[in-house]
Amino acid sequence: MYWDLEITSEDEEEMIRNIAEKIHKYGMEVAAILMIESVKPLTYIGSQMGRFFISPFLPAFGENIGMTGEKFLQIFEKRENVEKLLTTLEELAGEEPEQKKKEAAKPNEKEKPVTGTEEPPSKRGWRRFLPF
Repeated sequence: MYWDLEITSEDEEEMIRNIAEKIHKYGMEVAAILMIESVKPLTYIGSQMGRFFISPFLPAFGENIGMTGEKFLQIFEKRENVEKLLTTLEELAGEEPEQKKKEAAKPNEKEKPVTGTEEPPSKRGWRRFLPF
């Protein structure tokens, strides 16, 4: 299909980063790392099988999807790109706890000191029917 498609290192980095960010967005870093580590020895075989079974159907969804699918298969048939994806995922997973620590260290401005004169918050939902 797209045999003459040339992929630059910038295209590789961009696609790897986009995939890692999408996985991070859904909070699936640990599951993805586990799965990718498990199938890493079969990346070339999986890429060739994808090229044989999936590539013929991708252009039916549009030129853009066909080219993106071919780029994906070409990029991830190289084991070093799989390693780059793993390291990117690990970096993104490591950033999240640091951000949570920084947010927890900030003083909470919304909390007000509780005094005895304030009314309790009104009941919402089904609890408003309870007498206590």
